[in-house]
Amino acid sequence: MDNLSKKLEPKENTIPSYLVYAQSLSSIAPLGSASAYLTYALSASYSSTFIAGILGALIYFLWVLIGYRYSKVVASTGGTYDFARSGGGELLGKIAGWLYWISYAIYLPSATTYLTGIVLTSEFSLPAIELGIIEVLIPIALTLLLLTGIKPPLFYAFITSTIEILLIVILGVKVLSITGFSIEPLQITVPMSSFFSGALSVGFTLAGGGASFFLGYEAVGKGKTVGKAYILAYWIAATAVLFASYYEIAFAGFSNSGVSNLLNVTEYPAFYIAQKYMGNSMALIIFLFTLNSLIGSVTAAYVALSRLTYTLLRKEMVKSILVVAGFFLTFNLIAGITGQYSAVYSLTTEASLVTLYASHIIVSAVYPIFSKNRLGFEWFDIPLAISAVALMGYGVFSYIIPFSYPSSLVGIVSLIGGATVGIVHWWFEWKKLRLR
Repeated sequence: MDNLSKKLEPKENTIPSYLVYAQSLSSIAPLGSASAYLTYALSASYSSTFIAGILGALIYFLWVLIGYRYSKVVASTGGTYDFARSGGGELLGKIAGWLYWISYAIYLPSATTYLTGIVLTSEFSLPAIELGIIEVLIPIALTLLLLTGIKPPLFYAFITSTIEILLIVILGVKVLSITGFSIEPLQITVPMSSFFSGALSVGFTLAGGGASFFLGYEAVGKGKTVGKAYILAYWIAATAVLFASYYEIAFAGFSNSGVSNLLNVTEYPAFYIAQKYMGNSMALIIFLFTLNSLIGSVTAAYVALSRLTYTLLRKEMVKSILVVAGFFLTFNLIAGITGQYSAVYSLTTEASLVTLYASHIIVSAVYPIFSKNRLGFEWFDIPLAISAVALMGYGVFSYIIPFSYPSSLVGIVSLIGGATVGIVHWWFEWKKLRLR
């Protein structure tokens, strides 16, 4: 066990810059995000998702700028936990760190449940027991992969993520050559709370790039490499996802009712559209690269989360991986046993989204203090932090209010749970220090 733990320890200055970029882009998973989480956005803001997405991308870019400036200085295995701690102290660091932990941990079953229950069933008619077995085998296989010490194939991820972008463009050009363009997606045709929910959902599709923060210690060039890779991957993926939102709305007829009808037919629009407009061969290619995209994103998230767990718990890497595995496997077992893949996907996505943004809000709020102490205060630091906190805060509020059962309840419980774990963890550590 000791030898394995030593083998799994993060190694300083071992990951080249282009592979850090590959980690960022594959974590965002352009095609997986445009399938799973863009669909989630469409269900909130319908034909306004494109304009909501522009707002969401800009809101999230406020966080990207803040994360970029943190990562230039804080290059560690703790990522956002160390960001919040360096600006707001250990208590806020623990709260932000555990909220982020919950977000990433529950993202794993969100993405894999979508893969099993929605993507796989679009191509194959599998009995319920076989789907359940696949759902449970995914976390087991990924856990064994991480325990072997094999590094994620980042060069492979670099190539396949680039192909994903090309597939999104090719499909979009085909759709728009048939449907033409309209200004309808530039209008707000839903209530403001739904509009902001859609905006934050699109921002959430781009959130995975933050997985590279946890490679800061291992990246060649440390924080500067991580920050540049994160921003580059973000803008490339944002452009692709926004383009995908426009042509999916175009396919649906540029109307709320059309988008609603599309979502009633499928929760995997990219595959469905490819079948209708480009035939079964293109649909199969989209299917295969979506599978690859989601598995790559989950693997990257698992790697990042194991490093965050390692930092929060100060345990060896083997135990950190197993802690994540227990959480991951529990939710996949629930989905596999009940067969309620769509419900589990929807509720885990809700929990992941609100805890992610709550963590970002804390990190953004303490950013001016960090900047003053570690970077040298800039005139834009305070308005940048205020804008990020206000917009992301309203977005989280719009996901919970008006209250709807069970999604709002899941969001509230996950927020309270993350904050509670952070406070209790901080209190136990504080008590230990006092007893010494």
